Amino acid sequence: MKQFLTSIFLLLFTAIVWAQAPKIINYQGVARNASGVAYAGQQISVRLSIHTGTPEGIIEYSETRNVTTNQFGLFNVGIGSAGASNMQGSITGINWSAGNKFLTTEISINGQPYANLGTTQMMSVPFAMHSKEAKELVLPFTQAGSSATDLLSLTNSDNTTTSSTIKATASAGKAFYGSSNTGTSGYFVSNSGTGVFGYAPNGTGIIGMTNTAGEIGISAINNANGLALSVKGGLRINGGNTNPGAGKVLTSDAQGNATWQTPESSTTTVGFIVNGVAQGGLQNHPHNTFYKLHAAKEDYDGNNNYTLYNQTPSSTFTVPVSGLYRFQSNIQMGTNSISTDIEYCDISLVVKRNGIETDRRMTGAWQPGTPYAFMDFDTVMYLTAGDQIWLKAKTSTEDGSNPILESFNFIGYLIK
Repeated sequence: MKQFLTSIFLLLFTAIVWAQAPKIINYQGVARNASGVAYAGQQISVRLSIHTGTPEGIIEYSETRNVTTNQFGLFNVGIGSAGASNMQGSITGINWSAGNKFLTTEISINGQPYANLGTTQMMSVPFAMHSKEAKELVLPFTQAGSSATDLLSLTNSDNTTTSSTIKATASAGKAFYGSSNTGTSGYFVSNSGTGVFGYAPNGTGIIGMTNTAGEIGISAINNANGLALSVKGGLRINGGNTNPGAGKVLTSDAQGNATWQTPESSTTTVGFIVNGVAQGGLQNHPHNTFYKLHAAKEDYDGNNNYTLYNQTPSSTFTVPVSGLYRFQSNIQMGTNSISTDIEYCDISLVVKRNGIETDRRMTGAWQPGTPYAFMDFDTVMYLTAGDQIWLKAKTSTEDGSNPILESFNFIGYLIK
């Protein structure tokens, strides 16, 4: 038997072609003996094996078929088609992108043991199967490239609102992940539908992230001056350049940069208490001339809105929030000599708004023929944020000498 097999010589002519569907390799050969005489009308058994990497590499697929040659010794086999026996692996499971492929042919005549007729490398034509796999995006798929424009561009020309260009679904983790060092990691355009729709039943629909302080994680723009962002449900803003906290409010600067701030009226009282008399030239007032009253110290300043005599602007309360305010004050004016009486004394509350000063004047009462005068007032007024408030007094003495501020108390606070 061994001697018989070694005396057999088969001349095989093969043509390997891909069918469009299903995945089949058409294999054709001619069987002849050592003298070149064809095995006409002969039943033979053919075993075909596809190796990966080298001719002796791992067999990815193998099958056996019983075929009958025609009058010229010609036979045809559809590798991967129905009717094969003793199959190992599957034709659809071959990874055509991994390494070279080699086809080994073995044949048996009249039930004799299989003889190896040799191995040949499968060239470019059979790899149309790999092209089909690329079309079907066999996963997992990873590829890198370089392009000055779009590396991947997809367009869906359907105009119905239910259509989409990309649909990404993940049971867990990220359904869509984009990363860009300098450009835009994801750019989506829809003329009438939704540019980006992120849906995560048990997670986060969309996350925008950047590691650069001057850049933006997510930017929403409406070029038609409409809504750029619409939120259905609760809203939470974490972090930023100031930390969120209970009772804080979100405010912005002139450039629109938002920060969390503690409301001025939520934890402290808007108001102040100052008293005492600033000494030296601030204590000595000019005769019969309005002069600003300067306190020596602060007993209380809830929001640091009152500036003392040695600050700028001096002895002034700057209104932090618009509202209804109450102011109370009492002063005592005196003369340099007990023989000199005060003729009169006026006290005025000054409101400076948009650079314009307005006086609210109260005329005081004192005991005639005495060298001192006592002044009290209590008033309520509506003020707007940014208004500046201070007190001034005008005192006339009998002999025209300069009066002296001997005591001063000033209180102001927000009512509502």
